[in-house]
Amino acid sequence: MSSDAPDTDGPLRILTVCSHNRTRSVMTMAMLQRNLDDRLGTGAVVVRSLGFGPDDMPSIPDAVAAMARRGLDTSAHRSRQVTERNIEVPDLILTAELDHVIKIAAISPSAYRRSMTMPEFLELAAQREATSGIGLRGWTTELTADRTARDYINAGVGEIFDPTGSSPRVFEKSVVEMEEMCALAATLIAAVVDPPPARNRFDFE
Repeated sequence: MSSDAPDTDGPLRILTVCSHNRTRSVMTMAMLQRNLDDRLGTGAVVVRSLGFGPDDMPSIPDAVAAMARRGLDTSAHRSRQVTERNIEVPDLILTAELDHVIKIAAISPSAYRRSMTMPEFLELAAQREATSGIGLRGWTTELTADRTARDYINAGVGEIFDPTGSSPRVFEKSVVEMEEMCALAATLIAAVVDPPPARNRFDFE
């Protein structure tokens, strides 16, 4: 099956990406997953996270604590690195920074078409309704259809601030902003998803 073809046999798959897979991508993964479960039911969409740093590192304590305050347990998380294989599977890849999209493009041109920064996705998705029946992967590639690699480098798209090392007040403010983004993203995604009732949840690399 082509990496651009939808997989109708399992849940939809979303990937969140940040620099080290220890802060932003972990928190957006957890919050987006809960929002999607609330809207579509558990198992309709699986959210995972990756980064570009070393494997098997824990999420930073501030991120674990911020999620715990929201009833989400990320204490067992361990970082995983972006590879060509694990970015071919997701239907949508949401990154923290433009540079992350560029790095993904260098690894996989097809994954580039399914990759956007979270703020970029929110802006594009709000402007362009999905074609009826196109599904999440098709809609994702529609959103980026007019985006050229050369122009994208200087596009000035929105990014998620990295709160690592910030004061508690600044860190929490950043998490609240991510929380709002995840809620809006889940609403936009749910509007184009019509999950079969018998879908089984499974992990993906």
